[in-house]
Amino acid sequence: MVLVVMFLTFSLGINAQGNGRPGKRLSKEQFVAELEKFIAAEAELTPQECNKLFPIMREMYGKQRLYFDKLKQLHQKSPQNEEDCRNAVKQRDKIDLDMKKLQQTYHNKMLDAVSPCKVVKVLNAEDKFHRTKLKDWSRKGNNR
Repeated sequence: MVLVVMFLTFSLGINAQGNGRPGKRLSKEQFVAELEKFIAAEAELTPQECNKLFPIMREMYGKQRLYFDKLKQLHQKSPQNEEDCRNAVKQRDKIDLDMKKLQQTYHNKMLDAVSPCKVVKVLNAEDKFHRTKLKDWSRKGNNR
């Protein structure tokens, strides 16, 4: 479920309406800046902790983007027979597992950078940010 939320958030984050202004899109940089600001406040990070954590997180996001792109490509294909469907499911599972391994690697780096309690707060804040953004974008989409 978290993977789905993250996939949607990153996919929508780049194309989301920015600051309620019609025709203005939220850039990737703006999205990451808002995310980091939210995480810093929500997890009560010091500037030193931000300087340690955010480069690790940005690196992880860049690598996750490759997996999200693979999932998007897989989703765009329409399997036509049983064998193609079987392969699509197996590919999706492999991508999910690879992404989880990537997250585990970067979570361990985060644990080495700051206290484990701060890492938990950061992960919870990140999830909260994504859920909030999805709700906001959903509301804006329904008001058009």
